[in-house]
Amino acid sequence: MAMTECAECGKSISTSAVMCPHCGAPPEVALADKESASGELVDWVEHVVREALHQPDGDLDYTKVEALKREDAGVVDLGPVVTQLKRFPRLKMLSLSRNNISDVGPLAELSGLRYLFLEKNHISDPRPLCELKSLKQIWLYNNPLQKEDIIMIEQAVPKCEVFF
Repeated sequence: MAMTECAECGKSISTSAVMCPHCGAPPEVALADKESASGELVDWVEHVVREALHQPDGDLDYTKVEALKREDAGVVDLGPVVTQLKRFPRLKMLSLSRNNISDVGPLAELSGLRYLFLEKNHISDPRPLCELKSLKQIWLYNNPLQKEDIIMIEQAVPKCEVFF
């Protein structure tokens, strides 16, 4: 039985596992090639920036980008995504709708966000979102959240409209 590292949690896992016994990630996530996934992420970032700036080639100016979308992309781990997004000092709008996100902790590092779309994910603990004091609107439809979670966000970020 060959062993590898789970791409989701980093713990040891069999290459024939039907899911990670540590974090529960399905095999397509747990056994994913990390280098390939990070390369795809860099390609995605470059693609959306070129599209947003209407610049098919040449050097990119990340300081001009204010809005990015990564919807229906199967995103599970926000850590690498946020690492890429920190290159955008003027990022105000981020859409990560219809992914497989459950941990929103890394988003707390994007303090300049004003509009955040997270509907149709698997978010059950929204506490890190309370750190995003610049938020004006956040969309959280179709996540396993309770009314108390929404009240917590509304109290922590009083100028933010929460759509639940």
